[in-house]
Amino acid sequence: MLRRIAQKNPGPLVCRRAAKCNNHDARHVTTTVSYGDKKTSYLRDRDDGARTPTASSSLALTQSSERYSSSGAALHTVPAHHNFLDDIILRERSNDVVNPFLNRDKAHNDDGGFLELFKAISTLNNRHHDFNPTLSMSMNFPDTEIYAGEEEEEETVTSSGADIEKVETKLQVDDPPVQDTVISLSKRLDKALKESCVKSVLEAFEQERASAENELSDKQLERIITFLADHDVAMSFEATKYHAQKCNAEGRMAPLFLYHYMMSGLKNCFSQNEVEKLVVDIQEHIIEEYSDGKKAVYKYILLPQLAQTVARLKYNDCARPLVEYFLDEKYPLLNPDIHDSLLKTAWRPPFAREDWTPALPYHRLLSELVACGHRPKPEVVQRVLHTYYPYRDLDATTEILSSIQQLYHYEDHPYNYSVDCGTLETISILVSKRGSIDLSLLIIEMAESFGYNISESMFEDVILSFAASRQVPQCLGALVDMETKGHVHSRELLRKVAKKLSYDDKRLRYTQHILTGNDNGNILSTATVNSLMMGYGMKKNIQAAFDVFDSFPELGLKRDSNTVTFLMEILYFSTKQRFGRRLYATDSLRPEDVNDVIGEIDIVLSTMKEEDIEATRHFYHEYVRLLCSLGLFEDGKLALEEAVSNNIKLQVGTIFLLSVQCAHRGHFDMAKDVARLSVAAGCGKQPTLIRRINNLQNQALGVWGKTKEAIDEQS
Repeated sequence: MLRRIAQKNPGPLVCRRAAKCNNHDARHVTTTVSYGDKKTSYLRDRDDGARTPTASSSLALTQSSERYSSSGAALHTVPAHHNFLDDIILRERSNDVVNPFLNRDKAHNDDGGFLELFKAISTLNNRHHDFNPTLSMSMNFPDTEIYAGEEEEEETVTSSGADIEKVETKLQVDDPPVQDTVISLSKRLDKALKESCVKSVLEAFEQERASAENELSDKQLERIITFLADHDVAMSFEATKYHAQKCNAEGRMAPLFLYHYMMSGLKNCFSQNEVEKLVVDIQEHIIEEYSDGKKAVYKYILLPQLAQTVARLKYNDCARPLVEYFLDEKYPLLNPDIHDSLLKTAWRPPFAREDWTPALPYHRLLSELVACGHRPKPEVVQRVLHTYYPYRDLDATTEILSSIQQLYHYEDHPYNYSVDCGTLETISILVSKRGSIDLSLLIIEMAESFGYNISESMFEDVILSFAASRQVPQCLGALVDMETKGHVHSRELLRKVAKKLSYDDKRLRYTQHILTGNDNGNILSTATVNSLMMGYGMKKNIQAAFDVFDSFPELGLKRDSNTVTFLMEILYFSTKQRFGRRLYATDSLRPEDVNDVIGEIDIVLSTMKEEDIEATRHFYHEYVRLLCSLGLFEDGKLALEEAVSNNIKLQVGTIFLLSVQCAHRGHFDMAKDVARLSVAAGCGKQPTLIRRINNLQNQALGVWGKTKEAIDEQS
């Protein structure tokens, strides 16, 4: 075989070795082998001539070929997985040189190929005994030019195969390759995101945050934020803060959509405490990061959106501080839909207590929304209004009704914002006890705007509101307006006004002064003077009450049924005050004291007859009560019979009062006669009253538990 190779490939084998190499601990060996007119250079690991790379070493092959010209040698890099023989074959083919020996040996590419090659080379070199091989060394990295510097002098020698095996080589020391950290971190992040590995993504983010240099790009940070929003919202917020700080340091602002992604991750929280903590941290970050200059726009957008997100998750306790904060700070309304969305969360539990308060300040949201020209739907507005039932918060109720009235007057929308009359009356009744004048007047104004007739209860609520707030002229004026509208003042209304006036003697004197003054046209009426007279009676100032009663003709007023009823009640107060009478007293008054009271009663009765004042059920009740306190039961029974004959429906309390009084004084037959008048008086049968009379009779006779026959025998 060697003879055939020698015949087909004549010429000496020349080996060259570089002159400069001082490091004997090198990892790579560069060897140049010349065959005929061609030369080939190889860079391989120092591994005792092994061709196959190990796990701890890498093989870099560099080969160079030159033609018969003297233009120099060109070096080429061959991948590490090629063996020594294949590299020669590839080079020969690239130079279009036919080499039967190489083509022959390529077919059985075995482990002995390398040794066979050098045996053949040794045989051929025996013809040129004056030739020794040399090795060319280079200190460059395999992917750089080996002969980059000054060419070294070489000597040409001939050598045998033994000389080649004993060839001395000098080793090249290379620094360990430095891996690109950015590329490595990016690849690890991409792999973690592709595999949805939360732990790996967190490790990549922590490495980025701990690094002094910004190794990840903005796109990669955005991917981390959006990915963690669905898995760990707390770390997503940390990544958002880091990205915002990075953008702030570079003089720019983080994208707004990152905050939206991060806020959407709040739905993945496991408890309300976790949500509360995160919401507080996010709020502080937004306020701190975006409070200067044009950056405040982010704050105006993000805080309402954060409140909207939390409210949709039914965590209204967390959303309330946010809403109150941006309302107190008077943030501009950049997105009305957020306020509208918050209003839609208004609701009242079906079994809520009376002291229950709404979770959010819906009245302020509605007021700000309407003030900016937004038109929420009527059903949303009605829901907000009913959420505040029973309307204990007067300021909130007033603000809601004012917003509804403002919406109603707008004509550029197809909605009808009118509130039903029943709701207005309910609000009016509930707030009148708290003395909210503005709210009561607003209800009257809204009822007129909606086309409703002002009801008697609405007028009464306004009057009581004025009376509770000590606005005497306004209260009296409302009484006059109510009478002008055709409504009749109830006795209870006038009593409540009189009670408010009787709290202070100064207020009573002031009321009498303005009623009897010159400029009293809009406040002077029978109802107002009746209230003044009753106020004096409640204050136990009987003489002043009679003076007011006598002043009716002087003021040009006509007395009515309420006037005489109040006067009978005042006489009863006077009787108790002068004689200390109790309702069920068994002792008798002196005849002269009784005659004095009877004279006053006659004055009232004669006035009713002269002025043709019709007696009412309330008048008969006060009249009978006064007669009972005087012990005049016969006169009381006659008064009831007179009322029944006049077809006046009496109160059940009047029948009970007279019957029980007669029974206590031992007039059982009279008591039973009065009880039988209940049907004729329109009160129906009263079996309870009959049983009570019988019990009092049995108790008086001392025959409890005896039969009727025994009672009759004993009697």
